[in-house]
Formats: sequence, C-alpha cells, structure tokens
Amino acid sequence: MNLLLSVFLQVLVLLVVVPACTGGNVAIRHGGFFRGLLVLICISLTNIILSFGLIILTVGMTVVLQWLTFGLLGLLINALAIRITAGVLKDVLYVRNFWSALGAALVIVLANAAIHRCLF
Repeated sequence: MNLLLSVFLQVLVLLVVVPACTGGNVAIRHGGFFRGLLVLICISLTNIILSFGLIILTVGMTVVLQWLTFGLLGLLINALAIRITAGVLKDVLYVRNFWSALGAALVIVLANAAIHRCLF
C-alpha cells in the first residue's frame, strides 16, 4: 500500500510541484495522471540505464565519485534522464533547457526524500 501511495505522490510532484518550482520550464503537456505516470516510468528507466552504463564505463568508480561529490553526480544523471525523456516523449514532457531539467531533478530528489521519510 505504501508503494502505491508513494508512486501516486511522485506523480503528483511531477504534475504540480515541478512546474510550479521551475516556473513552467519543465511541465507535462496536457497533464493527466496517466501521462505523469508514463513520464515517471520513463525517467526511472532512463535513470537506471544511464547509471548502469556509467558504472560499467568507469569500472565501478561511479560509486566513489558519487560519494566524493556528495550526490551531485546522481543529480546530474537525474537531470540528464529528464532531458532525454523529454527528447523521446516530445508531445508529453516539455523541458526548456538543461538548467531547467537540473532544477526539476533537485525538486524531485527533495520531494522523494520527503515522501520516503514520511511513508517508510
């Protein structure tokens, strides 16, 4: 039950909080719950693929870099995942530029931390 509530809240963050915090520079076009869920799934899959690819490419040094940069590398990977998802789903997700994607990634990370702290 907590997992479903977590997913619901994350989609809500994508639909409402991210556009509000980025000034509309990152938004789901004609936002509905299922479009938000699609974008959330695509961002998650892209994030997993990018992280795994970077771990393979750097022979595991990504974990060390993540620790040394206090998680900033993960934030950059999230922003890149958002930007790539916007490129693939042009009719669904609007992202103005990379800096907007970075701001959205920061909002998403902070919101997810709050959601997980409250639920789990």
